[in-house]
Formats: sequence, C-alpha cells, structure tokens
Amino acid sequence: MAGRQPTVGSAEHRQLFCRSFIDSHLQFEPAQLPWPELDPTMLQRLREVPFWQEVLYTEMRAIRIIEAFAPTVPDPLVREAMELMAEEERRHERLVRHLIARYGIVIEAREIPPLPSDVERTFIDFGYGECVDSFLGFGFFRLARESGFLPPEMFDALEILMGEEVRHVLFFVNWMAWHQALRGRRAAASRGLTSAWHYARAIAALAGVAARNARHQGNGREFSATQAAGLMPGFTMGGLLAACLEENRRRLDAYDRDLLRPRLLPALARVALAFTGRGGRRKRGDGRAEVRCGR
Repeated sequence: MAGRQPTVGSAEHRQLFCRSFIDSHLQFEPAQLPWPELDPTMLQRLREVPFWQEVLYTEMRAIRIIEAFAPTVPDPLVREAMELMAEEERRHERLVRHLIARYGIVIEAREIPPLPSDVERTFIDFGYGECVDSFLGFGFFRLARESGFLPPEMFDALEILMGEEVRHVLFFVNWMAWHQALRGRRAAASRGLTSAWHYARAIAALAGVAARNARHQGNGREFSATQAAGLMPGFTMGGLLAACLEENRRRLDAYDRDLLRPRLLPALARVALAFTGRGGRRKRGDGRAEVRCGR
C-alpha cells in the first residue's frame, strides 16, 4: 500500500524495505514443487539448455558472498533480512540441484574461487550483477513460456524462483540507496552516478561471459543471449528487450510503490528500442500478445 514515500536513508525507509522482504518470504522445499514428467522430446530439449551449470555456479557463489557480508552488517534488522536472503539462495541451490538430478542433466564440476578481501564491494558487485541477470532473465522466461519451449507446468514450478529474484532485486536497490545515504550520498544524482558505474561493471562482466561462451562454442560451460536463437525460433534482441521491459514492470508492480525500483536498465532498454525503431507488440493468430522486433 503506497503512502508518503519515506526519506531515503531514514529509519522508516529501512523498516519498509527490510519488512517487505522478510514478510514476503515463502516456505517451500524444492523437491516438493509440482515438477512435471517430460516426454522424451521435452526432456532432451531441457537437457540441451546450456546454462544449468552457470546457474548453479551463480547460486553457489551468491551464498558465499552473502554469508560473508551479512555478519559485518551492524543494523540488526538489515542483518536479519540479509541472513534470510542467504537462506533463500541456499534453497535456490537446492532447487537447481534437484532439477539437474531429476531430469538427468549432465554438468561439469566447477570450483568457487576464494572471495576478494573487500566483502562489501563484492556484495555490491553481486547485487548489481543480480539486477542485470534478473532483468534479462524475466524477459527470457516470458519468451520461453510463450514459445512453448517447455510444458507450462515446468514454468509454473520455476515461477517461484523468478518471484524470489524480484524480491532480491528490490531489497538490494533499496539497501544500496539506504547504505549510500548513511554515508552522506542522499541526492538521487549522486546515487545515479554510482549505480551507472556499478551497472557498467556488471554489464562488462556479462559481456565477458558471452565472449567466453563464443570461444567455447556453446559447450555448456557458459550461457549468453547468443544461444537463445537456437532455443527459441524467431528470437530477436529487440523482442527480448521489449519482453524484459514489460515483464520487469509487471513483476515490480506487485510490490509496495514506496519501494525504490531499478531505473537505469529499463531506461537503457527503452533508449535501445527507440533508437532502432524495432520495439513493438503485435497480436498472434491465437490472440495472445507476441513480442517482436521488426526491420
């Protein structure tokens, strides 16, 4: 419920973003989700998705980062929320491991390197990286569901994971603003410059994943948008950006309007679509909306 928006960095702001995160926590165990039985065609399609190892690696690293940073947080309410985030990341790892084992997906072992000594900066880099990954992931998830790439029941089982990613992004964006305000950077312009710098680092890291993926020729060790064309016929980057924008807005709109939202990535996506003149939605023959990218 929206009211007077609290001042960024205030005790009211801290109460809002921490309680919103803690109170929206769901209790479930991955093995008990309604995982569907897949026919041989769908099972092979799931096994050929190249990013399961990268997803598992990301979750394992996220756990280590949050577990290292949370004990250093002096505020008890913020620390409680971060400890809950670590618990949810551990559950995400269990979910991915269960999916891999249940459907016989083969991945290579991958070690998690030691974390840098500056755990606060590592957590901040992780948070901005999760914002980028989630923004793109929401779009991919929507396009994959609409394309019928896997049965609807599979997307229903994975939806709870996507929902938790929304909460993590909202918590991080608000924590970062609160954290900066405590250090004297209350002005939105100052926060915006800091965010732009960190987003640039996160996007550069994602570009590095794409480059490594190209060198490995899609052997499953890395994943990027360059492989999506092989997964979803008709895939275009313009269509993806349009889906990211719509899905990001839809998911964030479900939460308190007084919480700060990520703004830079949606703005960049809108600029990219406007610049190319390729964004748009049209109706499919069955009446459903379809994201497209024209010439």
